Amino acid sequence: MFETLEEVFLVVVRYAMLGLEAVGVAVLLVSAVKALISVFTSQSAAKRILAEGTTTALSFLLGGELLKTIIAPDWHDVGMTCAVLLMRAAMAVLIHWESTHEKHED
Repeated sequence: MFETLEEVFLVVVRYAMLGLEAVGVAVLLVSAVKALISVFTSQSAAKRILAEGTTTALSFLLGGELLKTIIAPDWHDVGMTCAVLLMRAAMAVLIHWESTHEKHED
């Protein structure tokens, strides 16, 4: 019985990871298209649109990475996942800081 519950748990976590990562990719693609349209329509908000979309996409991707740590089979995989998690978190903080700094300048 516990093996079945564990298998169900693993399947749910894997689908949740896949869902979060798919949403992150979709958000990034939509924001890139919006920024590209903004560039061609001579609006100056392209950089802000792309930065906000990237930050949001990274948040979803971070959620997927957090779920990966739950089902990691050994410490090596946990370490690799945590390294990716830290890099994505650092990128999100940097992009957020840059966009906030840019808003204050405008």
